[in-house]
Amino acid sequence: MDTLEKGRSISEISNINTSQVLIIGAGLSGLEAARLLREKGIKTIILEARNRTGGRIWSVRSKTGHMFDTGATWIHGIYGSIPNGLLSNPLWDLTQEAKIPTRGTDIYDIHVGYPFDGNISETYNWYNEYLSFTKEETRMSSPNISLAYYADLYVKQKNLTDKQQHAFYSYLAFTIKFNEGAELNAIGAKNFLSLSSSHYGDEHIFHKTGFMALTDYLARDVDDIRFNQIITKITYTDKMVEVRTRNGEIYQSSFVLLTVPLGVLKAKEIEFTPQLPQWKLDAIDRIGYGFFEKVFLVWEQAWWNSTNFYFMGMSSNPNNVRYWVNANKWNDKPVLIYFLAGQADFPTRLKENHDELIEELRRNLQEMFPDFVVPPPVETFVTHWNEDPFSYGSYSYISVNQTYEDSLFLSEPIQDRLLFAGEATSIDSYGYAHGALLSARREVTRLLYGYELLPIKNITTSQSILITPLTILFIIQFIFLSFFYY
Repeated sequence: MDTLEKGRSISEISNINTSQVLIIGAGLSGLEAARLLREKGIKTIILEARNRTGGRIWSVRSKTGHMFDTGATWIHGIYGSIPNGLLSNPLWDLTQEAKIPTRGTDIYDIHVGYPFDGNISETYNWYNEYLSFTKEETRMSSPNISLAYYADLYVKQKNLTDKQQHAFYSYLAFTIKFNEGAELNAIGAKNFLSLSSSHYGDEHIFHKTGFMALTDYLARDVDDIRFNQIITKITYTDKMVEVRTRNGEIYQSSFVLLTVPLGVLKAKEIEFTPQLPQWKLDAIDRIGYGFFEKVFLVWEQAWWNSTNFYFMGMSSNPNNVRYWVNANKWNDKPVLIYFLAGQADFPTRLKENHDELIEELRRNLQEMFPDFVVPPPVETFVTHWNEDPFSYGSYSYISVNQTYEDSLFLSEPIQDRLLFAGEATSIDSYGYAHGALLSARREVTRLLYGYELLPIKNITTSQSILITPLTILFIIQFIFLSFFYY
């Protein structure tokens, strides 16, 4: 009897669900893995803790009929490493295949509000100089030095005035803090510049359908998704994996692909037997996991000048930069979206009285647009990803404590049975939806060609016998000894 079955009652054994590959999580990576395996005839079951697919991709229809992308929002660059060339972002390819309409956005399409009255192009030049300066400074330095340290060093060497510093630090927050979901002093400079991937072209947005149109498209080709399945324990050997859920369900599979967010692994709410190796636990602890929330404000009509896509309010405090997205620019809806990023904004800002938070944001807008009258919004919506028990945050970033190898360690299988996918396991596309997509394709490739996974219905008697060099040597020795004996 297998080790997993010792001491188990007959009723338990009869209630076990089996599959060739068990996938934990019905987000982008889990759905893509199931879809690709189905194409090869591999039986999968997806267990999802929520009552929906999508994971951290969640499009919500508001009371006034607007579509809010509360999680992932952009395709970050439609081209890959060859701008306008042969290689494109795989997320963009999938969007084109699904024929989902999108609209391009431009990061430089920005309105800079009070109190800055300088030239934004000058600030952009400082930003590029800073990146080049930091890259040179980090070539021979420790990886545990933050981006904030080098920003202070650059400002000192550049001898920027107070107003110029406010503009520079605010632009850093706009371009880095709100991308990474973390303050500059939490991000490791050396690994950030070494591991961050580049994507080019417009950053497209799902202006009509919401991002979930893409995960819904993937889910159409998945046969077996089971919702409200909260994983409590995973037991693995070198032969199989067993998964138990909070409601008492038991699943056994040859392989398990774990795609839960890094925040769930950090919370240690899943018990592993045996415990995960220390190198895996250390990687989970060291990789950064950021906070990124949105506040949606809806009006009956746009009161602002909607020629710019982004609104940014400069601040003397880099942790108090006001960053807005003008949804009216992409979907002709009178909606502004306010972003909060990094632990400096958590948890107190989002646990304030809801009405006070909205009124504070209205005052911020009034300061940025003194020539307009900012009326109260007719509808609001606030996300709470950092309190969500199935994510505990938004997405990963390169922390000051992180080693160069940690993303690789996080993606490494355990005993060739327990596999890991998701944006945090992507070495150079962490934090991005296309990183989650690519991680799924990586693990499916591993299953099909590294572990030679075959569809059950296609396995013949001859295929079920593993012929190894050692087996061949044994057969030859047996024939030789038999001949010698007789």
